This record gives sequence, structure tokens and C-alpha cells, in this order.
Amino acid sequence: MDSYRFYLAARLWYAACWTTMITVSLVFMVEVAGLDPFEMVLVGTVLELSVFLFEIPTGVVADVVSRRLSVIIGHALVGIGFSIMVFWPVFPVILLSQVVWGFGWTFISGAYPAWLTSELGVGRANAAFLRGAQLGHAGAFVGIGLAIALAQVSLTLPIVTGAVGIVALSLAMALLMREDHFEPAAGEDRASWQVLGGVFLTSVAEVRGHPLLLLMLAVAAIFGAFSEGLDRLFTPFLIERFEFPPLGSLDTVAWWGVIAAVSSIAGLSATTVAQRRLDLGRQKRLTGVLAACLAGISVTVMLIASLPGFYAVLGCFWIVGALRSVYDPLMSAWLNRLFPESSRATLFSLFGQSDAVGQVVGGPVLGYTARVLGISAALAASAVALLPALPLFHRMSRVLGSTAEDDR
Repeated sequence: MDSYRFYLAARLWYAACWTTMITVSLVFMVEVAGLDPFEMVLVGTVLELSVFLFEIPTGVVADVVSRRLSVIIGHALVGIGFSIMVFWPVFPVILLSQVVWGFGWTFISGAYPAWLTSELGVGRANAAFLRGAQLGHAGAFVGIGLAIALAQVSLTLPIVTGAVGIVALSLAMALLMREDHFEPAAGEDRASWQVLGGVFLTSVAEVRGHPLLLLMLAVAAIFGAFSEGLDRLFTPFLIERFEFPPLGSLDTVAWWGVIAAVSSIAGLSATTVAQRRLDLGRQKRLTGVLAACLAGISVTVMLIASLPGFYAVLGCFWIVGALRSVYDPLMSAWLNRLFPESSRATLFSLFGQSDAVGQVVGGPVLGYTARVLGISAALAASAVALLPALPLFHRMSRVLGSTAEDDR
């Protein structure tokens, strides 16, 4: 199957399955497993710790052996990891599920964009990142509807259904996914620690020798520290602080479907505007847009922590979702222009590892803050944690201006 069309179709299917799982998964952890805010953050910390430990090894293997095979294995493990927690919803088992899920994600995070770029080239792959983000929001509508329908029966059904769908996607990848432009290491070198270590050291040298990549590595860690607070604490924040307005005869869980659906509309709208208005080849302008996204996210999360109204808080949450929907694919496109083909998967994994470091360090701090001072204080602290990224973006703009990076 044509790699561009396959990638878009896979993103659509994955988004539907992912949203089916994730729409009620945090509610499942709070209401079925009985996790408190600190335990919720620890769940995320264990997930990101597993990402930190495995991100580089799996990225190197993808660059040496096969990016396609890495993506297939990763999707299978993500589906299996999510399904584990529903069989015995207690804190230790949920932690185990996060380890398996995180391990699987490391097979995907570096290898997937690297595979797409080697098959399509940098320009077309960067366009596919944005288009895939759009289709992902469209597919999310299907997943949201399915999640809410299944949740009326049991909170476990949406998670199991989405997990099975992602495992099925890995099987479809084994049948339909091409890899025509990747040159693996010779057979006798694939298991060589010297070759694997050489790829990793080359990637580290690439980052150390490029001031822009060093600055963006720091930004990735800062964003990771921020995101762990919002991602893990927003659900218990709403449950603890507000009484949900009635939605006719529907159960309260239907509200999570409404929240996710509007988030998808906001994300689809934002990525559509970005696709039409932004030239992904202009590195300096992308830097400014990324900085603006983070500044907007910081201010809006601060409003979430302080506003008293249910609908005002939801409106701010949807704005944050729209900004993050633009930020993620633009970050991938920004990095993709600077990565060499030979170590692209490893370098994407290195940046994923930096994000994980931020979450591992910031998560427990924010979780403890939520336990001692309240969730509102923890959300405000996560918003403040984003601010150090802004001067780093300013520095990047100066470097780009002085080196004429846009022209290259």
C-alpha cells in the first residue's frame, strides 16, 4: 500500500481505537480502581520512567534493523499494555500495565516518523504529520461515540475494545506496511553492540554539535514536566471540584465523551488553520509559532486552576487541547528538518526520552503538591513550569537569524 495513504489510514484507525480507550481510562482509574491524585501522577511517572529506560535502545534498533518492524511491535505492545489493567484494577497491576504500554510506545515514537520520512522525504512527511493530526481528530469522533456507548454497560468495555483494535492494527501493518527506502545494517552487524553503540554515539554527537537541537532538547524536558500535571490531574480536578450538570437521561460518564468530542473539534480546527497558513519549510517562523503555543498553554492552564465556573474551565481546557494539537506535529516537522537519515529514529527517541525525563522529575513533585496543597495549586505550578521554555525559543530565533537556517 502507498506509504502516504497507509500512514493516514493507520492514524485514522489508531485515533478511533485510542480515543475509545482513553476517553474513560482515567475515570476508570479514579472510580473503579480508587486511585487518589498522587497515585494518578505516580501512574504517569512509571509510564514515563519505562519510556526513559527503553526509548534509546529501541530507537537504535529501529535505525539498525527495521523501522517498520519496530512500529508493528510497538502497536501490539501498546494494545496489550492497556488491556492488562482491566483484568485486575488495583494500583500495582495498573503500574505494570504502564510499563508494558511505555515499552511499546518506545518502539513507535522514534521509528514511526523516521519510517515515514525515509519513505516520503522530509517535505512530504512533514505535510503528512499535519494531515495525520487532522484525520486523527476526525477518527476520534468515532472512538468517543463508541466509548460512551460501551461505558453505559461497563467502564472496562471501552478499554478492552480499543486495545483489541490497536493489536489488530499491528497485524494489518504486518500485511500492508512497506519499507522500500531503508537500508538496514548487514546481517552480521545487527546484533553487534559496537554497531548499536556507534549509532547512538553518532546521534549524541549530532545533538551536541547543533545548538538548536540542544535548546530544543531542553524545551522537550520542560514540556514533559508540565504535561504530566495536566494530563494526570485534570480528571480528578473536575470530579473533585464540580458537580456535573445533568445530560438528560445519560449517565455522568457521558460528560467525558462531550469533553473529548469538543476537544477533537478544537484540535481539528486548529490543525486545519495551521496546515493552510504555515509554510513548514520556514524554520524561524515555526519557532515563533511553537513559542506562542506554549505561552498560550501556560496562561490558559493558569486560568483552569483559578476559574470557579464549570463551563469556563472546560472552555480553557479545549483551548489548551487545540494549542497542543498544533504544537505536536509542528514540533515533529521542526525536528525532522534537522535530523540526518541514518540516525533519525534514534534522534526522535532521544527527544522522546528528554520529554520522559521531564515527566519523571516533574510528575512526583506535582503529585505531592496536589496531595498537600490541592489539585488547583498543582495545575498552577505546572503552568509556571512551562515559562522557562520561552527564553529558549527566543534564543533559537536568534540562532536561526544569524545562521540563515530558513534559507537552507
